Amino acid sequence: MDSDYGVPRELSEVQQKRTLYQPELPPCLQGTTVRVEYGDVAIAADPAGAHVISHAYPHTYGQPLAHFLRKAANVPDAKVISEHPAVRVGIVFCGRQSPGGHNVIWGLHEAIKAHNVNSKLIGFLGGTDGLLAQKTLEITNEVLSSYKNQGGYDMLGRTKDQIRTTEQVNGAMATCQALKLDALVIIGGVTSNTDAAQLAETFAEAKCATKVVGVPVTLNGDLKNQFVETTVGFDTICKVNSQLISNMCTDALSAEKYYYFIRMMGRKASHVALECALQSHPNMVILGEEVAASKLTIFDITKQICDAVQARAEKDKNHGVILIPEGLVESIPELYALLQEINGLHGKGVSVENISSQLSPWASALFEFLPQFIRQQLLLRPESDDSAQLSQIETEKLLAQLVETEMNKRLKEGTYKGKKFNAICHFFGYQARGAMPSKFDCDYAYVLGHVCYHILAAGLNGYMATVTNLKSPLNKWRCGAAPISSMMTVKGWSRGPATTQIGKPAVHMASVDLRGKAYEMLRQNSSSCLLEDIYRNPGPLQFEGPGADAKPISLCVEDQDYMGRIKKLQEYLEKVKSIVKPGCSQDVLKAALSAMSSVTETLAIMTSSSTGQPPL
Repeated sequence: MDSDYGVPRELSEVQQKRTLYQPELPPCLQGTTVRVEYGDVAIAADPAGAHVISHAYPHTYGQPLAHFLRKAANVPDAKVISEHPAVRVGIVFCGRQSPGGHNVIWGLHEAIKAHNVNSKLIGFLGGTDGLLAQKTLEITNEVLSSYKNQGGYDMLGRTKDQIRTTEQVNGAMATCQALKLDALVIIGGVTSNTDAAQLAETFAEAKCATKVVGVPVTLNGDLKNQFVETTVGFDTICKVNSQLISNMCTDALSAEKYYYFIRMMGRKASHVALECALQSHPNMVILGEEVAASKLTIFDITKQICDAVQARAEKDKNHGVILIPEGLVESIPELYALLQEINGLHGKGVSVENISSQLSPWASALFEFLPQFIRQQLLLRPESDDSAQLSQIETEKLLAQLVETEMNKRLKEGTYKGKKFNAICHFFGYQARGAMPSKFDCDYAYVLGHVCYHILAAGLNGYMATVTNLKSPLNKWRCGAAPISSMMTVKGWSRGPATTQIGKPAVHMASVDLRGKAYEMLRQNSSSCLLEDIYRNPGPLQFEGPGADAKPISLCVEDQDYMGRIKKLQEYLEKVKSIVKPGCSQDVLKAALSAMSSVTETLAIMTSSSTGQPPL
């Protein structure tokens, strides 16, 4: 065992109190009998990419949904698993740390021991590096004791490396075979779960006995789809950051002379910025998805902010708070194109010192216009997934500088009557990653750990643990599993007038839905937030008392529960089949045919509009 991992923490009184909290389980996970109902085969959300996905994942695409049932459920076709042989399960942290990850391990450990005390949970030390090097730590109650309901990934350590190459995949399989693992659980976000799907497919093809299970854990909140409502860590990050933002709002209101430009973590999607804006009511938030949809340039955004500053000055308000998502730089068309050109030169082996001299004329002109600090940051080598190092690009400082220049210009011209513009810039990133998780994240992660055991007890491979209906009380949560391959999409792009290339299937980041209820709520309040100071402080993260049971606003306002609706539809279809049988009356048959004809016609039109294909 590596001495840096798994050692007991020295805990404060608050942390000690936290370790005593025991999350509850939904009825469907209680007891030692696993009851699973298999639904229909799960298909890709975008039928246009289904053939590419099925070709890439022939062993794991087209598997059914799995619903885990409570003891009292009356489902004749449910599979009941009452015998549980001892199992050996490996678990690994992948990607960036996210509050609540330790509770996934705790939940899984509790589940496997409850079903067979001889089962073993083996943690890999140092993330995927430890997986490939077979560095392990057996998880015990003693190891877990000081990590329950705590933040960080330090019990096992983590890495952002991917399991992508043939050598890495084969190395992971060799480890699983050497350790005789019945299952490997991968904790992570979109990239890690894409890797989990590839491992599951490769293991199945090689007839490796190890089943692979993914768990949706990422603070960015961008692993969202029809099966996953939110991810572990998102609630905590938003609560911690919302309080920090609110503190800045209070300071701005008190000093009455500063504009705070706050860049929020969250990678390419703006989920964190949106949720924090809903919780804290800053004066302005610029979402990357809005910018991309409207094709706003850096100058358009600068003008928007300047006009807002001027409008507030006319109301004698010379202060404000503006939120900027981390991924904004990739949503601004000209900056994104510049980044792509720079990354292309990186790929060709051009040194950082020589890149600027090899840019195209338009890119070179834009590059020279930008401040020196931004130029240096744009030249940083891309991440392992070819994306820009967004956490290192200080978009907030760039915008603050451009706004200050424009406001000084307006002040000299006499078109701006307010006070001299003063900006203070912050990046809220690393401060919250190691935060103690919220009660919701503690519960959610612990439940997902138990779901992982149910998945492996059912013998499923290439699935992600899912919990839906999360906005309801915990005893109404629905637990199940969905094939990771059904969450994949295939991105295509064109180069030249007639060339189309198809990308590899992957679980892609989900952007903020500009037609969703959370975004609609933000827009409804945008005018009043812009011109008035209706700042809202949710206070520090609470584990008990007021606010302890609060959940993300963006989760609660959306009407999700996809898995619940799938089950409800199946129930309706079974009712129709039980009523419309040979021998039923002509009137019943005619009514059923008329209704089904109308429904199928409507669904065909809806499906064709989403894929661009004509209805059959």
